[in-house]
Amino acid sequence: MLTTVAAGRVYDYSYCIGMYSQSGRGFWAPQDFVLGANGRIYVLSRGVEQLGQRVSKISFDHEFQGQFGSVGEEDGRFVWPRSIDLDPHGRVFVSDEHVNRITIYDGEGAYRYHWGRAGSEDGQLNGPSGIAFDSRGAIWVVDSLNHRVQSFSQIGEFQSKFGKQGGGDGDLEMPWGICIDRQDNIYVADWGNNRVQKFAPTGELLVKFEGSSAGVGSLKGPSGVAVDSDGDVYVTDWGNHRVQIYDADGQYITALVGDAQEPSPWTQTYIDANPDIIRARRRTDLEPEWRFRRPVAVNVDSDDRIIVLESYRHRLQIYNKLKDYEEPSINL
Repeated sequence: MLTTVAAGRVYDYSYCIGMYSQSGRGFWAPQDFVLGANGRIYVLSRGVEQLGQRVSKISFDHEFQGQFGSVGEEDGRFVWPRSIDLDPHGRVFVSDEHVNRITIYDGEGAYRYHWGRAGSEDGQLNGPSGIAFDSRGAIWVVDSLNHRVQSFSQIGEFQSKFGKQGGGDGDLEMPWGICIDRQDNIYVADWGNNRVQKFAPTGELLVKFEGSSAGVGSLKGPSGVAVDSDGDVYVTDWGNHRVQIYDADGQYITALVGDAQEPSPWTQTYIDANPDIIRARRRTDLEPEWRFRRPVAVNVDSDDRIIVLESYRHRLQIYNKLKDYEEPSINL
């Protein structure tokens, strides 16, 4: 289904970007992405073992604009990169859950500095995951294995924290992704508790997104979260291979399951150059290829385009949300 209609919302599938690649054009086990200026997208690939770790610079028009970063513990490198965001000046911040640090680059990828220390005390990190900036320029870090969220200045000065391990309201269990809305409220993908929780900047719990007792809107290992201009909330339901959509009060709206019936131009070029692959694709059911496989991160741009990153398909799928949709009156 290329168009999804629910509760007065319409989501039209548009196209996909990406392909598998160890280096250069494409991604390898991508984990997160961020939207930059002038239509640039920064995609963070985790790779496998000692290969593929990098940040790719691409455009919405499928232009590959270069890459930076590589595997290692030296300055400017990373081992298990997990999340990426931009500060108000366009600098690139990357979290590394193996070496417990945040590394900073300029917008083109030149290394600037890093900060972070391993531990469980205030300001220390254990498996840093999602990162996001608020309107004041503070960076909020999901401190996953410490089961909390901490805020820092851009040079790594500890500011505040909230959360503790557990399954009760406001508790966290190996949280993953994060986003911050226009009011600086903080949405945390509470991976181990199969829910998303919305907090005030002070750490007060505001809303939970976890589905009904009947299982409608339920989550299994949520990994990423985003909010659009209407306040609707998008969650990458990593364990169920879908994106769940809720209203601002936590009521389930609908789900997206992936609609990439046409390969990206990068992938199509590869297919066209391999006659055996062309013949094999004619003989098989391609629908599983269209659908999300381990969607890991989601963002919404200023035009309310919903962009979903798939770690197992090494691509982005893009949807347009129609504004002010009304069902036509039909007299039978």
